Amino acid sequence: MTEIEATVLVVTLLLAMMALSVPIGAAMALSAFTGIAMLYGTGTAFFMVGEVSMEVGFNYELCIIPLFILMGNLATKAGMSADLYQGCARLFGGLKGALAMATILACGCFAAVSGSSLATATALGQVSLPEMKKHNYSDSLATGCVAAGGTIGVLIPPSIILVIYGVLTETSITDLFVAAVIPGFMQIVIYALTIAIIVRVWPKSAGVGTPTSFREKLAALPQISSMFVLFALIIGGLYLGIFTPTEAAGFGVIFALCIGVLRRSLSLRQVVDALYSSIKTTGMIALIIFGAFLLINFFVLTRANITIADYILSFNASPFLILLVILLIYLILGCFLDSIGMVLLTVPVIFPIIVGLGYDPIWFGVILVIVVETGMITPPLGINVFAIKSIAPDIPLSTIFKGVVPFWGADLVRLALLVLFPALTLYFV
Repeated sequence: MTEIEATVLVVTLLLAMMALSVPIGAAMALSAFTGIAMLYGTGTAFFMVGEVSMEVGFNYELCIIPLFILMGNLATKAGMSADLYQGCARLFGGLKGALAMATILACGCFAAVSGSSLATATALGQVSLPEMKKHNYSDSLATGCVAAGGTIGVLIPPSIILVIYGVLTETSITDLFVAAVIPGFMQIVIYALTIAIIVRVWPKSAGVGTPTSFREKLAALPQISSMFVLFALIIGGLYLGIFTPTEAAGFGVIFALCIGVLRRSLSLRQVVDALYSSIKTTGMIALIIFGAFLLINFFVLTRANITIADYILSFNASPFLILLVILLIYLILGCFLDSIGMVLLTVPVIFPIIVGLGYDPIWFGVILVIVVETGMITPPLGINVFAIKSIAPDIPLSTIFKGVVPFWGADLVRLALLVLFPALTLYFV
C-alpha cells in the first residue's frame, strides 16, 4: 500500500468512526494506529503509541490545562460564580435587559478563571436562568445569552484551546494569551450591544431590572473583584514576564483556593469534588490530545499535511481568498465537531498553509479560536446549546438555537473586524 492510499484509508476510517459517534480521541488514535501498522508494521505502530504517550504525558506546557480546569472548578465550588452574577446584575440595575447584560459580563469574568466554555455556560446558567425567568425574560433571550456568553471561555485567557494551539504550532502561549485580550473584551461589548438592540426591537423579550443606587453599585464591586484581580494578576504577570503560563496556572489554583478558604465558602468535600471533576475533564482532553498527536505523527510519516499545503499554495490564489475559504471550512466543521478535537485534527494541515501565505501565527491562533467558538453555538451540534438544554430541560432546543442567532451574527461581525484589522489582535504583542 502506498502512502497516499494509506492516507485516504485513514481519513475514511476516521470519518466513519466519527459518523458512528466514536469519541473523537479514540477515533483519531485508532485510525492513525491502523495507518501506521499497514505502512510500517504493528511493531512500529505500538512503538509510536508508547512514544506519543510519553510525549503527551511529560509535556510541561500541557500541565497548564489541568491546573486551569482545577482553578475554574474551585471558583465554582466556592460560590464565586453566584456572587459574580449578583454583583454584575446590581451594576446594570435599572436597564432594560440588565440581567442579560449582567450574564454576559459575568461570563467574561468567569471565563478569565475557568478557561472553559462549558464550565462558564453551566456555572452561570444555573444562577442566571432562574433570575431571568423570574423577571419575565423570554426563554430564547435568556438561554441564548448564556449559551453565547459561555463561548467567551474559549477565548479570554486562560484558554485551553490557545494552549493546545501553542503546543501544536510551537507558538508562544504567553503571546497568544496577550493577543486574545482585546478580541475577548470586544466580544463582551458586542454581545452587550446585541442585547440592547434585541430588547429595543422586541421590548417584550426582557423585563426592566430592579433599579440600584450609585451606592449599591459601588457595594457590588467587592463581589466581582476577586475575578478581576485574578485575571489582572495572571495577564499582568505574563505580560511583564514575572511568570510563565504554567506558573500562572499554579498561582491561579492557589489564589482560588485561598479565596474560598478566606470566605469560608469552600469545604474539604468541595475541594475533593473539584479535584475529581478536574481529573475527569483532564482525562477526556488527554485522550483527544493523544489521538491527535498519534494522527499528526502519521501525517509526518506520510508527509500528507505538507503535500496538501504545497498543493493549495500552488494555485497562486489570493492569500485573502484562501484565508476566507479556510475560515468557511472551520465554520462548517464547527457545526459537527468538538472544538478541541477540531483544532487538533486540522491545525497540522492548515498551519503550514497559513505560514506559507505569510500570515502571523499568533493572529491566526486568535482568529481560529473565534471561529471555533462560533461553531459552539451553531446548529446542528452547538455543544453550548446542549449544555444549556441539560440545565433547562423544559426549554426546547429550537428555542435555544433561536436565541443564539443574533449572537452568532455578532460573532461574524467581530470576526470580520479582526480579519480586516489585524492590529486589533496584535496591539499588545
